[in-house]
Amino acid sequence: MHAVINSVLAAAIGISSSTAAASEKLFTGVFDGTGRACSGALQVRAKTIEWRSAFSTCKPTPYEILEKNAEDGPKRIVFRLKKRSSQCLYPVIEVTQASDYRWNVTGYQSLEGFQKKEAPDWSNSPLPERQTLSCPMTGPN
Repeated sequence: MHAVINSVLAAAIGISSSTAAASEKLFTGVFDGTGRACSGALQVRAKTIEWRSAFSTCKPTPYEILEKNAEDGPKRIVFRLKKRSSQCLYPVIEVTQASDYRWNVTGYQSLEGFQKKEAPDWSNSPLPERQTLSCPMTGPN
């Protein structure tokens, strides 16, 4: 009986970890920017992230995942860079799937900016520190 329970638990843990690994792989790779302002790429690796665009250069750095939805609805993940280079304007990066190979990538200048993105006085503000960079991208390759 214990052997049956142990094998069921082992199978469940294996399924859970393989599902987690599959969802991580969904967001791993190179996302290519489109358009003049968004030329460049977002590169997500297992432990580091890098985003190079016309207006900001975030060199490879460790990250933490603030939010993730890889199950129902649009696939979405939010990264917070643990360290940022001096030319990196966006320490919080949100990646949302628009279709099979199209993604919307939005950079926020602060964690506060990400958290308040829905607030009317924040999202429509002319203040420079509240501005975001929103880029359509393809990938991941």
